[in-house]
Amino acid sequence: MPRVDKYTLAVTAGPSRDPATHVAVPVNTERPVVIETELVRASVHVRIQGFRNTSSLPTTSPYFTHPSHTTDKYSLSIAPLSFTPHAGAISGDDLVLANDFDRSISQSLPPGFSVAWRVARWVIDPGLDGDPWAEKPWMEGRVLSSVNVLDVGERNTTTTTSDTNANTVDGEIGGVGENRVDILTEGLHKAPLDTDDTTQTQTQIPETGPARMKFFIAAENRRRFTFRPGEKYWLDFFNPYLDFNDFALRLPGISIHILQYWDGQPLRYVLKNRVDGTVYLVVQFTLTPVDGASDTSDDTDTSDDDDNDEEEDDEEGEGEQPNGDDKSGEQARIHTVDTQDDVD
Repeated sequence: MPRVDKYTLAVTAGPSRDPATHVAVPVNTERPVVIETELVRASVHVRIQGFRNTSSLPTTSPYFTHPSHTTDKYSLSIAPLSFTPHAGAISGDDLVLANDFDRSISQSLPPGFSVAWRVARWVIDPGLDGDPWAEKPWMEGRVLSSVNVLDVGERNTTTTTSDTNANTVDGEIGGVGENRVDILTEGLHKAPLDTDDTTQTQTQIPETGPARMKFFIAAENRRRFTFRPGEKYWLDFFNPYLDFNDFALRLPGISIHILQYWDGQPLRYVLKNRVDGTVYLVVQFTLTPVDGASDTSDDTDTSDDDDNDEEEDDEEGEGEQPNGDDKSGEQARIHTVDTQDDVD
């Protein structure tokens, strides 16, 4: 089995899947990557517990000392996110956060992956959809039902000058500048739903993240929410299952060491419109072997693992999804800033 200490992780972000449009994300700092295109303006933060890197970036963040995140392994935060008038209004049923790949991974999937896939869909995220066995594999969840924390509008935060990692009432921990970590809290209930055409009633979005995620599992509820141009949205997607320190996926009752089956493709998160494939931004995680890593792998033979072939026909994936023209990088401005204060 490959040794995890022989690999490092690079994180980049940009307006399209093309790595040429990306810049490096300063992981575990409060310096966001700002992406500005004709469709979107977004500030991207990435935090990783046990971050293996060669860029002298912190290996962790005070984010993981907050009571809400002590068991989490990473956070992908887009805070804030706003769509331009050119992007138009986007249905809550159409905006997704997706993982997709350029080529098949079916021959690289580990034994038991079909069970892990079912656990992920039944227990972790009932709104998760996809086809990992497709020629171009894809997995996606609606932002409304898959992203852990969502807020909307202006946020009432105050800079703390504490030098400790104490929890504060406004959700910030740490000190000032780069040492201040902003912990997003749920607030999407402040946004209205469209009136139900049948009953002419106005339903309130639940006030907690888990309740809101459950509420928006229902397609009819998602269709009554609209992401509006010019409005600020705040997203934080995190979980305790994907461990970038050990390069492992740990679901309830299942543990998969990714390196043993990795085929060299990066893991990318794509914020996009699932209907027409329009890409708004991409965050990419790329494993890089250090010198000698290619010599550290055991000659593990997985040719007898026929689990993938047996299960492929049993899944209900819908085949390949539209990738769109992916032209967001053609007229984009992407850069890092010193602190989040320079963005707001």
